[in-house]
Amino acid sequence: MKNQRKHERVHVQFRSHFSMKGKMLAGDGDLTDLSPGGCRILSPVQVLVGAEVELCIFPGDSANPILIDGATVRWCRPNEFGLSFTKIRVPVQRQLTDVWRKLAKPA
Repeated sequence: MKNQRKHERVHVQFRSHFSMKGKMLAGDGDLTDLSPGGCRILSPVQVLVGAEVELCIFPGDSANPILIDGATVRWCRPNEFGLSFTKIRVPVQRQLTDVWRKLAKPA
């Protein structure tokens, strides 16, 4: 399968909270891969491909959570799913990109 991502994902271990737009479904998960355009979340909460969610990411070294207004579930497997960020405010995109750049730098 061809990689269609604009940015490489970096491995992280951040906490996250997500909620389905217009539904009474929410959950917590471990965010394990991150890029400026999406992420992978490990969670026992079942989601469906195409579902729209709001996402809050808690970077380990930052006091400020990253609030993603809209993300679409692109794939799901048992206990994990991938999100593509679809609605994100400019200052939040900058914050997210800064976190990603710091982690993507070679040691």
